[in-house]
Formats: sequence, structure tokens, C-alpha cells
Amino acid sequence: MRLPPARRRTGSPCRPAERGFTLLELLVTLVVLGLLLVALAQGVRVGVRAWAVEGRMGRSGTDLALVDHTLRILLARALPAAPTDGSANLVGDAHTVSFVTTLPAVSTMLPTPEADATLLVAEGHRLEIRWLPHYRNWIAPRPPPSVTPLLDEVDRLELSYWQPGPGPQGGSWLAVWGNRALPQLVRIRIVFAGGGSHHWPDIVIAPMRGHWQP
Repeated sequence: MRLPPARRRTGSPCRPAERGFTLLELLVTLVVLGLLLVALAQGVRVGVRAWAVEGRMGRSGTDLALVDHTLRILLARALPAAPTDGSANLVGDAHTVSFVTTLPAVSTMLPTPEADATLLVAEGHRLEIRWLPHYRNWIAPRPPPSVTPLLDEVDRLELSYWQPGPGPQGGSWLAVWGNRALPQLVRIRIVFAGGGSHHWPDIVIAPMRGHWQP
């Protein structure tokens, strides 16, 4: 007896494209994704609310002790300029100071743990910190900084910077700082508007990382 021919299996044969991605395709996808993440990190405003400092500060600007504590942490972590840098990492005058700092606790989603911070009194008598992620070389235009309000009803800051030197006092307070080395001390005096009832002692901070550590 002659057996009937075997029936063909239904469905089309497996094509090479259905076997999955090749290693080259995966690598190209990862590279493109990485470039998109870098562009996103540098092209949008940095959310300070993602940082633990913002979590401590919350929304209010009334707790002087909390402001004192936050400023001490940030300025104590100020980074000195690297030997290859041509400019200082801490630049200030009598009313404003800008510096590079390492954030005390950082979300793992942030592109860098270092931030450019500027402490100043803005319009409306508001003491605030303005933030940007710290990059030595930006590949895109700098985005506008994020802003963290600290205190209201502040008339001005009175800042000074201690420089060691000869003499009976061993140094002096300067009203302007732009040296590549960090000052030994930074003194912050908060002067409130309208002679208000708020008073707070001077905040004196010693940047702890006075020497570059590669």
C-alpha cells in the first residue's frame, strides 16, 4: 500500500529577522539612548527637588537653623579648582558668592553629583540658591538654573572671605574672592529687611576640601 504524502506544516518558515536583534543593533541602540540621555540632562532645568538638600529645605523659608545647616553643608563641600582649570571654583563679592559643591546626598538618576551654586538675594527680598549641574565643558547652551528659595524678607547678604597672611592676626577678611585656592573661612551675615525681628549670628564656614584630590 502506498502511503499518502506528508502534509506540509502550516505557517511560513522562520525568517532571519524574527530571530532577534544582532549584537551590532543592540550596541547602536544603547549608544543612541546614551546620547539622548546626555542631551536631556543638559538641555532641561535641573530639579533641585531631586536632591536631598531640597528635601530638607522643603517649601518654607522661615527656619533659620535649617538654612544655617544647609549653607554650612554646601560651602563646607566646596571644591577647589583642579590644577588644569584656568579659573577659580569659588568666586564672590560682598553680596553674592558662586561655588562648585558636591551634594551631600544625590539621586542615582542625576548625571553628576557636583553642582554650580550661587547664593544671592533676588528681587522681592528673597534669599535663594540657583543651581546647575557642574560640567567643565558644556556641549550645548547652558539651561536656565533651578532656584531654591531659602528665606524671605532679606535685605542683603554681607559676605567676607578669610585669607591667611602675616601680621598679628595672621590674615584678613576680604570683601572679594577670586583666587583658585579656596578661602580658609567664609563669613555670611544675613541682614533682614525693614529692621525685622529676625536676627541670626554670623555663619562662619571652613571649606574642608582646601586641596585638590585627584
